Amino acid sequence: MNFFNLPHSPTLYGLVLTLILPAAVHANQYENFRFPREESTTKDGYPTPLSGKPITKTPVITKKKGASNKKYPEYYIPGKEPLADNEMRVTVLGSGSPTPVRRAQATSGYLVELGNGDNFIFDIGPGTSGNLYSMGIHPALLDKIFIAHLHLDHVGGIFGIFDAMGWARNTPLQVWGPSGTTPELGTAAFTQNIREAAEWHVQSKRNLLPTGGTTIVTHEIDISKFSPENPRQLAYDKNGVKIYAFPVVHTIDGSMGYRLEWKGLSFAYTADSEPSTFEAEQCKGADIFIHEVFPAPDEYAAQTKMPLQHAKNALHQHTSPEELGMVFNLAKPGIGVGSHYTLGDALIDNAFKNISTTYDGPVMLAHDLSVINVTPEQIVIRQAKTSLLAEVPDAPKLEEVNMNPGKRSDSRRPDWLTETKIQK
Repeated sequence: MNFFNLPHSPTLYGLVLTLILPAAVHANQYENFRFPREESTTKDGYPTPLSGKPITKTPVITKKKGASNKKYPEYYIPGKEPLADNEMRVTVLGSGSPTPVRRAQATSGYLVELGNGDNFIFDIGPGTSGNLYSMGIHPALLDKIFIAHLHLDHVGGIFGIFDAMGWARNTPLQVWGPSGTTPELGTAAFTQNIREAAEWHVQSKRNLLPTGGTTIVTHEIDISKFSPENPRQLAYDKNGVKIYAFPVVHTIDGSMGYRLEWKGLSFAYTADSEPSTFEAEQCKGADIFIHEVFPAPDEYAAQTKMPLQHAKNALHQHTSPEELGMVFNLAKPGIGVGSHYTLGDALIDNAFKNISTTYDGPVMLAHDLSVINVTPEQIVIRQAKTSLLAEVPDAPKLEEVNMNPGKRSDSRRPDWLTETKIQK
């Protein structure tokens, strides 16, 4: 009997997934992985969530007519596809909204991998670290985080990647982010508080594990330097990669977007923002432009069980599907990605229909573990098959790694408690 072809039943499928999938993926048999739902579409023909297809009608976009396009497998399997030296891969680590955080949708986070071996993380919201570690990249190579703003749905998962120290990442965690109008509102204060909150955790591991990863190095971007004459700042410039930061309109001062440029390829990310001509100009012509989008207030209120007036207040500082189309129409990206959208079969068609009133280019709704490959010739979008019990890949050889376990903490258990330990 083929359990995966049984008629759809949430209870039966949950049992099958629990009993069968972990054993299969633990053996790295990704080919046996089955998405939670059978392949299906909405009334208007868009793929439904969890059915194994990215939510778009344009999964392949040709950038250069007549070019010889690279052939990709139907699904992305971590560790099976080395990048070409002029190729970029972007993975959706978290596509959802904080209300609610769902198993199938972590909050905001994106992984950018480049063919030169560099990896960058843009936002690290709650739930994203599990998706991140399922991508088959050793944590030692995941040490660069770019924070768009300090809402917790964009930064609340940082403890998960900070905790890779000791057993995996034995170099400092590098964090870029905005300053604030006062010091306590900036990224430096945030990372200092994160490190201080982890003090018991860090001391408990001294003299047991390496301590090189127990620090955070913060690169704060001075928001006071932005102006019409200085619309963006170069935040990162190494190995041919340039990452620019620019301000966006979102709540109080201190929200930013980023644009990564490398070998003629580009990735733009504005996280949350009200639509503006300024951000459209900063993201103009990017291969991938990721921007938030929210449903109508009545739909959002029904989703979140929030009073309608509160939903209207919240969404006033966000972007509607029609407004998203306006921004994409100005920026004209290779693929426009609507993120931060709580996915549901009944809401997908409305989102695309409303976007199409102001934009007719390629669009997708972000879905956790959607993977976008970009080359000079094309853009290809797929879903990843990742292990539910992902194992740590082989450690890379790194130079100047501090493997010193450090001095034992002065904190001691009382002798009377230690003496009750059961001896082997």
